[in-house]
Amino acid sequence: MYMCVLICMFLTCASGGSVTVVTSAGSIVGQREDGYDTYFGVPYAKVDENNPFGNTLVYPKFETPFIANDSSILCPQSIFKVSDTLQCLRLNIYVPHTTRSSKKLPILVWFHGGGFAFGSGGEYGAKHLVKRGIIVITVNYRLGPYGFLCLDDPTVPGNQGMKDQIEALRWIKKYIGAFNGNPNKVTIAGESYGGGAVDLHLYSEYEMLFDKAIVQSGSIFDEGFYVKPDKNAAIKIAQHLGHRVNETKDALKELANENPRSVMSAALNLSLPMCVCKEKRFPGVNNFVASDPFHLEKAERIRNTKIMIGYTSMELLFAYANQTKDFWDKLGNVFVEGLKRNFIMSSDEYTALGDILKKFYLGAKEIGPNSIIELSESASDFVVNHAEERSIDKYMQANMDAHNAKGKVYKYMFSYIGGSTYKDIPGSGAAHTEELKYLFDWETPIAGAEQTLIRSRMTALWANFVKYGNPTPSKTQELPVLWTPVIGKSRPYLNIDVEMSMKDQAYNRRMAFWDLMWKTYEKKSSPVSGSQCVALPLQMQGWASPSKLITIVPKTVVMWTFGGGIQNPTAGSWQELAVYPLGQAQSSTPRAGSDLLRPGIAVSRETLRTLDEKPKYLLSIKE
Repeated sequence: MYMCVLICMFLTCASGGSVTVVTSAGSIVGQREDGYDTYFGVPYAKVDENNPFGNTLVYPKFETPFIANDSSILCPQSIFKVSDTLQCLRLNIYVPHTTRSSKKLPILVWFHGGGFAFGSGGEYGAKHLVKRGIIVITVNYRLGPYGFLCLDDPTVPGNQGMKDQIEALRWIKKYIGAFNGNPNKVTIAGESYGGGAVDLHLYSEYEMLFDKAIVQSGSIFDEGFYVKPDKNAAIKIAQHLGHRVNETKDALKELANENPRSVMSAALNLSLPMCVCKEKRFPGVNNFVASDPFHLEKAERIRNTKIMIGYTSMELLFAYANQTKDFWDKLGNVFVEGLKRNFIMSSDEYTALGDILKKFYLGAKEIGPNSIIELSESASDFVVNHAEERSIDKYMQANMDAHNAKGKVYKYMFSYIGGSTYKDIPGSGAAHTEELKYLFDWETPIAGAEQTLIRSRMTALWANFVKYGNPTPSKTQELPVLWTPVIGKSRPYLNIDVEMSMKDQAYNRRMAFWDLMWKTYEKKSSPVSGSQCVALPLQMQGWASPSKLITIVPKTVVMWTFGGGIQNPTAGSWQELAVYPLGQAQSSTPRAGSDLLRPGIAVSRETLRTLDEKPKYLLSIKE
């Protein structure tokens, strides 16, 4: 018996359908599958229930073997699925069967998307990737107010969901050796806001816990990824739930005792921005990031990191395809509205530039069901494509500034539509998330030899990058094309389709147009995106700076997600706007004295847009 225990301390021990790994934190019991083992729901940190919006605690050692068989655990969320489990910081670990004498295995760590509002690691089954000889780990992290409440308080400075990801990487660094993993060969990857999170890790002020990165359909420049935080968000949520509080510290105490489901629903109904923020610095508090996306600089991290980055060929096709007549009747001018979410201009400028955008993308067509493809291209460029190109620009600048940069950038475009819901729409491309079902074991079935080939190629490319830092170290029958990295100002990319091929300068004309747009109007943009986080109702946001007038558009009743539009009938409309002279401390009772508007009167959004843009007044919302 003693000998068996001694052997088990150094080996992964299997018994029947179970398998046990012994770590310094205790024993973890997983499940033996065909060609790989799984360890589902392994805790990597503990949420502090006295302050579930702040730093985590160390998870206590297992006194008895931990049964790791539950991948269904979700962090609190209220969109699509509902969860009220605070202790949700879990890993799902997939380990291929190998001999213990083999080399330690490289690791792929996956951060899910979902607008920091919904999703979980358990939704991404990795049985196809793990059979490529890599360890795959999917991560849960806190969402909504639990992960992205950003306050003027050192106990909740912001970006806790990102810091959860750091804690997950620290756990992996410490314990993955027991699973035959190499803690020095860690690739972080994610899609959508998960991809944006990976991009942001390249600029983090925390220690470097990975050596490669895969950024899929995401960027720190994505619309809505960065938001101006509402420093009174905790107070607003608590008041919405019936608590009489006026101080953040009191609100946090009340919210710590609330059901997470209620907290998530309140934040949703209040349309509070819950995404990445520029954190305020406090003595003794470690920030994840304390700059806006335009001023993040961590060149030394980038120039030593191999990066794969790309997007699908028509990211926002889902937003316009298969829509109803009612949708088109209510749509309005999407070009002008997009500008209003991201730039601060006069009414005339919005109209003039909106006309230019419409002409550039639609030509003589009108906004409607006959311009689905053109509208999808426009939205894809504005929300995803150009943002990723700007991220690539930052990577390449960091590499060009160094004489001995080890980093390489591999760009791709996923263009295969054989399994797409929209494949019968003439001129359509691959929509947002389309590539994921070929990497992961999703509910969407893979049918036929062609789709099986795409899955084979995708898993091979991604696994090769994790293993070697090169997705095509050599030509094979499966991968007949060598993937050339981006060099200088060139933009070679691998087009992933039935026929794989290297191409150059994706959407060159459209990207050049947006280069010119940002170069011309960047001074009128906000350093923090003008829209709400994806999956929350859209409204105008501005960065609170005395150099510009802040205009805030009332909430809409339509919620846009990367899965499509869903109705939010409980969301109200802003009824009034209070006006404060710039520099005056904001309070619950604004002082009068404006020669433009009187505090408390109802103001239409059109009136706001005609106000003098000189820095006279700061407008703030009052319910």
